[in-house]
Amino acid sequence: MQKKTRNKVPETIVVGDTSALISLGVGGVLSKCLETSRILIPQKVNNELNEISQSNDIHGKAAQETIRIISNGDIEVAEVKHIEKIDELVSGYSRIDVGEAEALILAQENSITILITDDFRSLPDLKKVSGDVEIHLSIYLLARLVLENLITITEAQDALNRISEGRTWESAAIYNLAKKYIEELKEHDRK
Repeated sequence: MQKKTRNKVPETIVVGDTSALISLGVGGVLSKCLETSRILIPQKVNNELNEISQSNDIHGKAAQETIRIISNGDIEVAEVKHIEKIDELVSGYSRIDVGEAEALILAQENSITILITDDFRSLPDLKKVSGDVEIHLSIYLLARLVLENLITITEAQDALNRISEGRTWESAAIYNLAKKYIEELKEHDRK
């Protein structure tokens, strides 16, 4: 893995999957998240982002921005060493796709304890097989921005609303969970 030198290297390292990166891009906070977290992605996620970037919609624009960030070296693309483990996950769990499997194996191989994904459907299966890797929604990185005082709770809510609208989460369980997370941050902030 090639590292880019920065003034302040974030302490937290996470592996991201396509859905989470697109969400953060749609929310307009992906670049800001790099101030608190170093993000690694597997090659499959990079490939998926390139495919999505061909679309002329909000997801395509978010993918284009993410690819620009990758090209600048601010998100690292890393190779998964144990390809056979990917096949085991994909064939053993119908709700885990290749990108998510590669992301999880990449995290495990590099002792990275956090994987972010917004594929709500795959969360239960990913959590079953994650071992020491914590599985979080993209809201995790949004919350870190609030906790590090890089954005306000109101700005986080605005980003969540942009994500919800752009990703059509309004009536989805993932939106309710993310909204609850922001509400808990508000309560924490009041104390």
